[in-house]
Amino acid sequence: MAETTAPILITGNNIEVTPALQDYINKKLERTLSKLSSGGAVIECDVNLIVSKNKKVKNGHKAEVTTSVKGMTIRCTEESPDMYASVDLVVDRLARKLRKYKERRRGGHHSGIGENLANALDAMEDDDEDDSTTVEDDFIDPEGEVNITKVKSFDLSKAVSVKEAVFGLDYVDHDFYVFRNEDTNEINVVYKRNAGGVGLIEPQQ
Repeated sequence: MAETTAPILITGNNIEVTPALQDYINKKLERTLSKLSSGGAVIECDVNLIVSKNKKVKNGHKAEVTTSVKGMTIRCTEESPDMYASVDLVVDRLARKLRKYKERRRGGHHSGIGENLANALDAMEDDDEDDSTTVEDDFIDPEGEVNITKVKSFDLSKAVSVKEAVFGLDYVDHDFYVFRNEDTNEINVVYKRNAGGVGLIEPQQ
């Protein structure tokens, strides 16, 4: 089996990343990322393992994978009572997302992606034919068209502070708030995190 050329960074919160666990993760990611990595399409892959200290949490072992490829970033998260099982689930989910991206590219949704990424995605075809996993996406209909179920509009004409945006979270019917940051004049998003607290999304510089 060829070695994955893209760097894989594995970190852990409340868990020791043992050599055995690290080796398991690398091998699981190999089949999914090897063809993309060899073509230079994958820039890096970050894996974060998190174990909840609350013993009442049933699925307390979370595996997060963030894969940076040319032109996009794919994030996947899975939880289970066992970290090895969470790793299995999150790698399978990553593979499904890559296959969905490939199929949508074939349908013309991403005709502008780089040649290296396009060729690497096509090279995954042999693996896909042997994989019986069903590709599912709640936002794409069987014809491959985007299914918009609701449209939200935001007034971005007036810039506000991050503090005001966080305050506005309590007055909207969803878990995020889109606003223009008065300090940078950039479009930002604040959102309620599942783990508690508020997160901020801002454009990458």
